[in-house]
Amino acid sequence: MPELAEVAYACSLWKPGINKQIIKVYLNKSSRVFRGCDTELLAQGIAAKILKQSSTHGKQMLFQFSGDRWLGLHLGMTGSLSMGPSSYQPVKHDALVLYQSKASLIFKDPRQFGKIRLHLGKTSPSWWDDLPPSILSKEFKKQTVLKALLKHAKRPVKALLLDQRYFQGMGNWMADEVLWRTGIHPASRCGQIDETAANDLFTKILFVAKGAMKSVGENGGDPPKGWLFHARWKDGGVCPKTGKNLRREKIGGRTSCWCPDSQKFS
Repeated sequence: MPELAEVAYACSLWKPGINKQIIKVYLNKSSRVFRGCDTELLAQGIAAKILKQSSTHGKQMLFQFSGDRWLGLHLGMTGSLSMGPSSYQPVKHDALVLYQSKASLIFKDPRQFGKIRLHLGKTSPSWWDDLPPSILSKEFKKQTVLKALLKHAKRPVKALLLDQRYFQGMGNWMADEVLWRTGIHPASRCGQIDETAANDLFTKILFVAKGAMKSVGENGGDPPKGWLFHARWKDGGVCPKTGKNLRREKIGGRTSCWCPDSQKFS
């Protein structure tokens, strides 16, 4: 599933369409991405409007149009954004295509776990405004981490890091990267992590999030060389720090990767 930086990069792919009018709207009404959304209202509401701006918050995107129209978008597991020519013809997995005079804005989602929302109003929707602070915002503080660890003392720390109530935008590979850099085993119980380790956890969350945004978020592709990211995807990977074999197994329902040599379980 796309994470904070991948979502930011995907959102940037529609930026050339900002300040341009939507001439025509294509949507695949049978796609599950429109669950709970009035597709007729969406098509009528966005047509002839101008895309004014876009923003991201964790794994969410919001596109503002003229006429007090707002389009919320979540990529889910396989969603992607792209641009095509104005003559673009929709293909099988295209859920939404917004046509402009010289280009088209395309949202494709083969597995249809993504979601599209429409909001009509002068201000942004409550489901956007009420999101917890992003891990890149000034509101995300050490105390956020300390309180979450204390409240969920019996949970594996890997599972906690994936909880979007506290860590907006954090995904599987980012959580593994953070824990590898702190030397914390992903199965460690939150209650076992002392304040010193919690402070380091907070610091590494910011480091990974900012580093991902500067690389993946700006240019797409992968994080910098030397990150765990490059070795974590397959069995037999080698730790970039120790040169030892990595381990992979499910923890808290998600495949996790760690270095047994530097991330001891206790």
